[in-house]
Amino acid sequence: MNERSERRCAVVYNPIKVPEELRDAIKRQAAATGWDDSIWLATPAENPGPAITAEVVPANVDRVIAAGGDGTIRIVADRLAGSGIPMAVVPVGTGNLLARNLDIPLTEPEALAVAFGQHTRDIDLVKLTVDGVPSEHFAVIAGLGVDAMIMEETSPDLKDSIGAGAYFIAAAKALGRTPIHMWITLDDHRPQHRYAMICAIGNVGQLAGNLTLIPGASPDDGRLDVYVASPRGAMHWLRVLLRLITLRPRRDDRVDQWQAQQVEVRLRHPDPYQLDGDVIGDCRNLRAEVAAKALTVCVPERPLDDR
Repeated sequence: MNERSERRCAVVYNPIKVPEELRDAIKRQAAATGWDDSIWLATPAENPGPAITAEVVPANVDRVIAAGGDGTIRIVADRLAGSGIPMAVVPVGTGNLLARNLDIPLTEPEALAVAFGQHTRDIDLVKLTVDGVPSEHFAVIAGLGVDAMIMEETSPDLKDSIGAGAYFIAAAKALGRTPIHMWITLDDHRPQHRYAMICAIGNVGQLAGNLTLIPGASPDDGRLDVYVASPRGAMHWLRVLLRLITLRPRRDDRVDQWQAQQVEVRLRHPDPYQLDGDVIGDCRNLRAEVAAKALTVCVPERPLDDR
């Protein structure tokens, strides 16, 4: 039997997505690796962030395990930003975007081994201000236009039954929407106008369905990656799709890809925006800035060739 090391973790979990069997598995893994009894916090349906701040952060735990979908992971990451408390991810959603981008296993035994392991990585977060009101940090990607509409139109029941394929069905519906007038300002440069279908601000670049929207995006480079697609017809859409599949720019694909430490997007009219796969609401002005190395995440041990 392992001796107790007086290490204690908190488990923040989505009770809808995390069954009793997984909760029992977390408890067994904690005991097997010498962790003391955990603090458990089920996320309420509405606004779980304050509960994490009030109950978990002041408890001086050595680690917080976020068990749930992308929404749960995003909320925990936001509340741990700058705290120095490592976050472990047990992904049980459909997208599992942060886990995919950090090579965290999507299967239960392997994910739990990483969650209670010793290897960590300091990653950037993105601090978001919407319509002048400080909002929250996100870890993966924020999107406007077709990107947000896909998330809004994706049926939860369909996600449960066919997984990531539900996003492609929603995408087919979203392609008929009207482009958005937007003005994009990178750092202290002059605003650039686009009549765009998609505007994505990413900390990483991989999406669900093994698609990579922003090749080369790194979660710890201190930079934001901005992707804007402004296709005008079927041929432009085809080039955008080929760029997505081949991970290479196509001639006249009407895609802009930039990097910056701060990005502001102003819209002519309010439009929905999404964070890490969840549609949050409408906005006219969205300001994102990098929070360098703001979060420590438990990750698998890297092969020697990658160190």
